[in-house]
Amino acid sequence: MRQNYPEYPAARGNVLLLSCMDLRLLDDIVRFMEHDNLTNRYDQFILAGAALGSAMNEHWNTAFFEHLAVACQLHGVRDVYILEHRNCGAYQVFLGDAGTFDDSHQHHDNERCLHNQYAQQLAAKIRDWSQTSGYVLQVQCFLMDLRGNVELLQAAESE
Repeated sequence: MRQNYPEYPAARGNVLLLSCMDLRLLDDIVRFMEHDNLTNRYDQFILAGAALGSAMNEHWNTAFFEHLAVACQLHGVRDVYILEHRNCGAYQVFLGDAGTFDDSHQHHDNERCLHNQYAQQLAAKIRDWSQTSGYVLQVQCFLMDLRGNVELLQAAESE
C-alpha cells in the first residue's frame, strides 16, 4: 500500500527527527523518512507525546535542545522534523479528557488542532534557538495517522 505524504521542501541535509515512543508506528516512521531520501541521514530523538512531551516536562525539553546542539555539531543537522501522531496515549496521560479523542469528525479536527498547537510551539522555540545558536535550521511539523499516512502541519495564518 502506497502511503500518502504531503508536499513540502525536501530536507537539505541531515535531519533531527523528534517522534513519539508509540511502537505501533515505528515501521511507518522509517518508511516516511525513507520517502524523504533520508535513509541513514537522520537522528531520532524520542519523547512520549513528541512536542507535547517537551512542553510538559522541563527536563525532557532541556534534553531535546542539548541533543539538538550535539546533532548539529556532529552530524551537520540542517532540518528538524517534528512528527506527531493520532491516537497518542501520551496526550491522554498528560492532558486527560482534553487529550482523548474518538473517531468523530469534530474530534478528528480537534485532535489535529491540538497536535498542531504543540508542534508549532516547539517549532517556534527551535527557530529561536537556531537564531541564537548559529545553526541555521528549517523546521517541518507533521501528523501521522495510524495507517502511516502523514500530513503537514502549518502555522496558522495569523501567527
